[in-house]
Amino acid sequence: MLKTLRRISERLAVHRCPACGAVTRRAATLCPECLEKYAEERERRCPFCKMTAPVCVCSTRELYYCRELGRTMRSILFYSPENPTAKKLIKGLKYSSDREAEIFFARELSREILSLFAESGEAAKEWRVTFPPRRPRSVLMFGKDQAKSLAKLVAEYTGMTFSPVLRHRGGKAQKTLGAAARVKNAARSYSMKRGADVKGGKFVIVDDVVTSGSTMSACQTILLKNGAKCAFVLSVAKTPRRGEGADMMRSFRGRKIG
Repeated sequence: MLKTLRRISERLAVHRCPACGAVTRRAATLCPECLEKYAEERERRCPFCKMTAPVCVCSTRELYYCRELGRTMRSILFYSPENPTAKKLIKGLKYSSDREAEIFFARELSREILSLFAESGEAAKEWRVTFPPRRPRSVLMFGKDQAKSLAKLVAEYTGMTFSPVLRHRGGKAQKTLGAAARVKNAARSYSMKRGADVKGGKFVIVDDVVTSGSTMSACQTILLKNGAKCAFVLSVAKTPRRGEGADMMRSFRGRKIG
């Protein structure tokens, strides 16, 4: 009954493009013009390795390699001035209560991770979804944790288990710091939730934008040190950064992860 009422309300509601506000036929979909721009932005290539974001291996030096999926991370596109449509969507996701943008990107992320699972023969039900919690001050300021919202929806759309096992202990905002300071700040800012059990688990860590990789690396380290089997990074976007590529897989306790 509730599902039926929800479908009816969705059909009667006026849906708008989360990028430009134009009226659309379905919820959480882009209008034809914005969809064309977004498709073009997804094809933009890294200025260093000349690859698209999903296969770009630059700036992965700080991240651990996931043997099960054969990669360190997967992003949909690049976060740069050259991608204004995506930037506007991400800002709506990050700084306002834009549910349409949340659903749109959660669907995009779900397609990406399910594609990787299919390629590597992994079953979604065997994986868990978590996220790097937003600073408590930022949650109070903006009224939401966008990574948590995305992770919940990705779990719902893929059949993975939603597992909020990490906590934010406070600290400075990463965007205000330089590269070296980001690494130290991220390491101090995150820890496991009391009573959380990750031993033997396979995790997908979901976030909106990966910049230096320090936050994701800190979260991976916590999960792996506490017994997780692997921790794969999945983000909406990444900032183009020169890196040494796939040869710079980090070691963990003296062993290469992967």
